[in-house]
Amino acid sequence: GAKFDYEKAKWFNHEWIKQMDAQSLLPVVKTILEEKGLTINNDQLLEKVIGLVKERCTLLPDFYEQSSFFFQRPVTIDTDSVKPKWNEAKQLFFAEVIRNFQLSSTWDAHELENNFKEMAAVNKIKPGEVLLPFRIMLVGGKFGPHVFDIAALIGKEETIQRIKNALSLLA
Repeated sequence: GAKFDYEKAKWFNHEWIKQMDAQSLLPVVKTILEEKGLTINNDQLLEKVIGLVKERCTLLPDFYEQSSFFFQRPVTIDTDSVKPKWNEAKQLFFAEVIRNFQLSSTWDAHELENNFKEMAAVNKIKPGEVLLPFRIMLVGGKFGPHVFDIAALIGKEETIQRIKNALSLLA
């Protein structure tokens, strides 16, 4: 007899999610997030978030794990992944990032990435050494879409606040 192939079904589901446009997914994803306790009061933001994360979602419930950090600060921060290579130079670098971000008049992913990499170069730090800590500061772990897209969508104040919170844990 025919045997149900769960992995193949998951693959089809993943392909289906990838093909759907964000607007069509919005009502069902909004329900999933709200059932998990998130308050979603900006459908435009949610639509952008869905567009960013849908490639990473195999099943509809995956949207919570892949996008909750856009709507609430991470409850825990994976400092263990950062601490072994953390030093005063990086602490000072992120203090400078905060100052730079506070003075920034534009707030889009491309501009943020350029400024960030420029600051790293000036401080003689390889961008790779500070990108993972930056990601963990914003989302709590080693996951999520492009880190500068995350910063652009959560906004200037929230980005700065999350960096400050993480720095206090790492100091």
